[in-house]
Amino acid sequence: MRCGPAYSDTSSPTPPASASAARRSATGTTSPASPAAPDPTPPRTNGTFRLVGTLHGHSTAYTDGGRHALMQPRLMPKPTIPDVRVPTGKVTASGKPATRKATWWDHTGPLAVVFAGGPESARGDLVLPVRIPQQPGQWTRVRHFLSHPGCWHKVDLIRRRKAGAPGGWVYEAHLMILAPGYTAPSVRAMRDRAVQLDRIGGVDGNVSNLSVVSFPAALTDGKPVSTEITLTDTEQALLERQAKKRRDRARALERSRRATNAAQYGLSKKQAKHAARRKAHGLKPKTVNVPGGARVARSDGVPKQAFRRDRLSANYREQRARQVEHAVGIAEHRRHRARLVAREIIAAHGPVLVVEDCDIRTWYRLWGKRLSQTTPGMLISALKVECEAAGGRLVRASTWSTALSQHCLCGERVRKSLRDREHKCTACGLTGKRDLVSAALAAFVRFTDVDDPTTAYLDTAMSRHAQITYAQALEEALRESTTPSPKPLRRPGRVAVPRQQRRETPAPRTAGQRHRATPDESRSRGHAGKPGPRTACSPQLTLW
Repeated sequence: MRCGPAYSDTSSPTPPASASAARRSATGTTSPASPAAPDPTPPRTNGTFRLVGTLHGHSTAYTDGGRHALMQPRLMPKPTIPDVRVPTGKVTASGKPATRKATWWDHTGPLAVVFAGGPESARGDLVLPVRIPQQPGQWTRVRHFLSHPGCWHKVDLIRRRKAGAPGGWVYEAHLMILAPGYTAPSVRAMRDRAVQLDRIGGVDGNVSNLSVVSFPAALTDGKPVSTEITLTDTEQALLERQAKKRRDRARALERSRRATNAAQYGLSKKQAKHAARRKAHGLKPKTVNVPGGARVARSDGVPKQAFRRDRLSANYREQRARQVEHAVGIAEHRRHRARLVAREIIAAHGPVLVVEDCDIRTWYRLWGKRLSQTTPGMLISALKVECEAAGGRLVRASTWSTALSQHCLCGERVRKSLRDREHKCTACGLTGKRDLVSAALAAFVRFTDVDDPTTAYLDTAMSRHAQITYAQALEEALRESTTPSPKPLRRPGRVAVPRQQRRETPAPRTAGQRHRATPDESRSRGHAGKPGPRTACSPQLTLW
């Protein structure tokens, strides 16, 4: 079981005004909620699947009354429904207290997910025991989600693909609560310290790096601080090895498809020449198990047989599932790394930052491969979430009205092309890295309307004042990073719940020359489809 707040914005420090507002936020309805409106959900109703029991009863059952640490067996026992009579609070005609038969709502023992089957079901209840993380570092998170049964909203049972699981699927129960998401105490303390820094900063996102420069808000004491996030040689080598593995897997999948559908592919040039030589020497034709030519297609380039009609071996399906699982794990690792980097930036520069309003999607036309390695858009998105969570804001400024890369802190315009990576001002003599200078100028961008990036303008008087105040310290900050670069994770590792929002990427195919992309193959019959995006479900808490 995985837990998450009932509304999609996990970074919001305050929950919705009411339970009905939380449900509307979870379903995507934007109409405002009236505080006086009655809650349409009856009490003790959280869907077909419901979570019963209490965290106290669970810990008591598996700690022997608190005598030792939490120890859950490998095979969790199935809880039983209470076999007692529960008072209803009413009085019978004879004056005795009225009672009723206990139900699962009265269960206060170990946690379990119960499916009653509906009022007309003749079968018994389906009871699934719950296993909660028992590591010491996870207990605070578990207590946040499970210590208040009144906040439990509903339980969704979903399945996701996993090649190593029996049958290729893993079933999970997701608990949604009517409360804010969990934040670690160390993260809350870091955000509080970041607010007390009282700094203003700027961010410059680039294809190969992310630069951040900040100044004290009063421009009187302290000194400027700069951070430059780039890929190290070790990270670059790791990315190249991962790319080679992806290419090898794609080639293996393509060979498997060609071997099982040899009639749908022609011979390659080398194979055709070899067959022609054998025929010229009067030798018997040799059977080609894996043809290397293009797909057999019509005159307009459309394959004669659709890819969804191909026969796929069991090994092909397993390897493709493993490929997708690995790709999802890598993507989750990048998101996790972006969150860690954003937190370290906030801890050093504060939560008040300005960044240029650029559409990074247009950069992929020229530097798509490089952007997939550095992911500047993901870093900026994570930085925006962290700024708002710490009580600040990441404001976007228009590049047309500011032109940060074409100005100096003294106010003079210094024209540079994309080839020029060093800033040299002939008016004041300031030299430094182009990206760090742009980030420093972003700290002095002012707005007529903060919500409108086009109203941004550069306050050259303040930037010149900062240049005079921090003369030597500013030059050092603009030459190189003055704070240690955030250390990335060594390897992707395994994630608890990889979010599968994209469709599976098939292996590369060839079907003659075609100017449009070949559509993805459809799902095989009997395939129920992958689960959609799980809004606001935390991927770190695994209960069952």
